Amino acid sequence: MTATAALASLALATPAFAHTDNVTAKCDEKAQKAVLTVGLTQYGSSADNTLTITVDGKEQPAIAFRGAFATKTWEFDATVKHDFKVSIKAYDDPKGTNGWSKTYDRSTTACVKYVPPTTTTTVSPTTTTTAPEAPSSSLAPSSTPPAPAPGGSTPEPPLAATGASPLWLLLSGVGLVGAGAAALLVVRRRRA
Repeated sequence: MTATAALASLALATPAFAHTDNVTAKCDEKAQKAVLTVGLTQYGSSADNTLTITVDGKEQPAIAFRGAFATKTWEFDATVKHDFKVSIKAYDDPKGTNGWSKTYDRSTTACVKYVPPTTTTTVSPTTTTTAPEAPSSSLAPSSTPPAPAPGGSTPEPPLAATGASPLWLLLSGVGLVGAGAAALLVVRRRRA
């Protein structure tokens, strides 16, 4: 009876994990992307578990995780078919005998038609003006620069849009003013 109780307590002392997997592949027509989503929970945390993803025959670097792998999505071109292979190797089931180490095969079809970009070319009209011929005389050519074209000079090209925002400058200025005001209050309270 004592041996049975000891074996039962050993069996109950081993960790119980549900090894919950969420592996999906779909085509998001609204975003026009093929999406692979992987989320793994309740895996053992005493050692590293391994997640390996193969996309269209190209194996990506393995990802080690303990306990859980937070749900992550990867986006791909939706104009072509994709084949995904998601392999999970649980440290406590290296040969897959318990069903915790497993491989999922998922795929997406091309769900967005490729529309080649259209190029349009616009031709601006050109005007040429010719100056009247000067009579052939002994006058030397003028050394003054030519006058600008009627209507003023050519406009400057617009500045490049770099995506930088002036908001950080404004916020840092407000922060500096606030820090100065706080320092002033501290100094005045000490004097009082």
